[in-house]
Amino acid sequence: MWRREASPVRARIVPAGLADALAVELAKRPRLELDESRGKKSAVLMPMFEHDGAVHILLLRRAEGLRRHGGQVAFPGGRFDPEDASLADTALREAEEEIGLPRADVRLLGALDDLPTITGYVVTPFAAWLDAPPTPCPNAAEVARVFSAPLTTFIAKPRGLFPRVGYHVDGEFVWGATCAILRGLIVVVQRTPSFIDE
Repeated sequence: MWRREASPVRARIVPAGLADALAVELAKRPRLELDESRGKKSAVLMPMFEHDGAVHILLLRRAEGLRRHGGQVAFPGGRFDPEDASLADTALREAEEEIGLPRADVRLLGALDDLPTITGYVVTPFAAWLDAPPTPCPNAAEVARVFSAPLTTFIAKPRGLFPRVGYHVDGEFVWGATCAILRGLIVVVQRTPSFIDE
């Protein structure tokens, strides 16, 4: 399930120390925060972990029958619920509901810039670290597939014709808001000592 793909660029992301370094970078950078006038509040979780000496990131393909974004690759996440203590809580709750990822296994590292979507949402992405590769238990009503990709996959520029510009990964196509969020994460990772440009 956790398949290594050839990196399109000559760079490495060293797993050791990445979580701490990324948390520091996310804490010190100014973050774009958008209010509800730009869209409904929502959050996603970007779980990263080490596998075979490389940093992988967890993704899912949404079930085909969903009203919005059916069949598209995404991160676990969804709309803010009034019962959620925070947007971070939203991301953790949705990851548990969608793919069975226990909150206790997740170390939150910080939030990236808010991203408005064409469907009327403002997404707050939360970077997270898992100490071990997860064993997903997807909710079949919402999730068709859970997979991972080496984070280095997203260092190269995305390819395609607008609006379907993105990455082919493990038989899936990563584009749209998910692609934009991944590119934002890579920018921050490149500022850490874990990023080695070869």
